Amino acid sequence: MKKIIIPLILFCLWTFFPLQSVHADVISLENGSTLIGTISRIDQKTILVQTDFAGVVSVDAARVLSYTTDKPVYVAFPGHEPVRGKLTYTKKQTRIDAAEGQVLVSADAPEHVWPEGAPDPRARHWSFEVGVDVAGKTGNAERISVGSRAQARLQGPRDRLLLYLRYAYAKDDGIESDNQAVGGIDFESYFREKHSWYARAEAENDQIAALDLRVTAAAGYGYFFLKKANHTLRGRTGLMFRHESLKGESSKGTAGLDLGISHLYRFDNAWRLTNDVTYTPSLEDYRDYRICHESAFEIPIVASEIWKLRLGVMNDYNSRPAENKDYLDTTYFTRLVFSWQ
Repeated sequence: MKKIIIPLILFCLWTFFPLQSVHADVISLENGSTLIGTISRIDQKTILVQTDFAGVVSVDAARVLSYTTDKPVYVAFPGHEPVRGKLTYTKKQTRIDAAEGQVLVSADAPEHVWPEGAPDPRARHWSFEVGVDVAGKTGNAERISVGSRAQARLQGPRDRLLLYLRYAYAKDDGIESDNQAVGGIDFESYFREKHSWYARAEAENDQIAALDLRVTAAAGYGYFFLKKANHTLRGRTGLMFRHESLKGESSKGTAGLDLGISHLYRFDNAWRLTNDVTYTPSLEDYRDYRICHESAFEIPIVASEIWKLRLGVMNDYNSRPAENKDYLDTTYFTRLVFSWQ
């Protein structure tokens, strides 16, 4: 009896584990390695793979020899409607095993691939984010600070619209030390692979800096020095107009340049590093300018990336502040962020 049971157990184990291992997408690379996981998105430059061991991994499509999907996905070629089916890709051809036994073969690589239930990457889609940070201190000094940020992003293959709102409040020993609200809109249209044009507007109120209202509008040209799924570096140059109303002073308008640089790097484990700097000097007097800077490090708390922890610093330098006010405002934050689509 034992002679029958033991081989039967071994056979069941051998049968079970291979079946588990093949229920995944397989990507073969030029260096001979194989990546196993679930393909979450493919375009002509990048393949994003969800793995059990390293989270979301970004793979350069140019280094891929072949890939296969275990489940039906949507496959889109330039100028054609998407087709649903299991996908097998090699350097020589793309094969789609569609419904009812239909097989489609093309010598072209897919333009986009996405799984069932995911948004069509060719269409605009909204994503939202809300973040809050609260800090306090008691003892020799009393301090309480609250910060929040909300944003909505409409992303498409050819353009991007960003709406944002942020607020910061702080009290030190019962005296207000921060009370600022900022809201803005930023639109960018990509008219070539690395070229874009943009328009943005921002309104700000800062009670501590004696600022009733500052409105900035700008438009110009953008260029992507790097444009990868996990690494982007973009520069901007344009013209801006700023209107300021300070307490106890007459309002003024300033025309100037709008110069900025934005950097994003996404690690293989989905951690993100972002850096943004904007420099807006006046055309009438180069000594009248503002520099706004923000750097942040973002860590997903759960694998779905819905909850994230963002650590960062913001600097706002004004070369012509209100009377008896500092040139530089610096804010450090540790923010809990909730995002969804």
